[in-house]
Amino acid sequence: MVDFVSFKKIKIELNILEDAEILNYKNEYKHVLLNLLTNAKDVLSEQVISLPKITIEINGKLVKVKDNGKGVDIQNIHKIFEPYFTTKKQGLGIGLYMSKMIIEKNMRGVIGVTNDEDGAVFKINLEPL
Repeated sequence: MVDFVSFKKIKIELNILEDAEILNYKNEYKHVLLNLLTNAKDVLSEQVISLPKITIEINGKLVKVKDNGKGVDIQNIHKIFEPYFTTKKQGLGIGLYMSKMIIEKNMRGVIGVTNDEDGAVFKINLEPL
């Protein structure tokens, strides 16, 4: 299933390949997803991109949140989940750190970030190998 929504001229694409049910920490998990989406929106709002887009792909317990905001600076990519690290003028640097704690400590999953040809790709896996 693919859904498209537009928010502040940002196209949001939702691809559900396989659905899964989260039985615990639902509110915390929602907080993590909201944090990733808010960060993507902020990046796309700050940059001049002709067709800004956020893609959410759900494949069971693997979720990817992608944007086409040119990606995370390679010099910062290894620090992005550290407490108090931020690239925002008004940021506190605790959002991604707390997201990592929720996913990895509470839910025993894995969260990470890479860059692809378009931008940043955040992956959450609640069934790590």
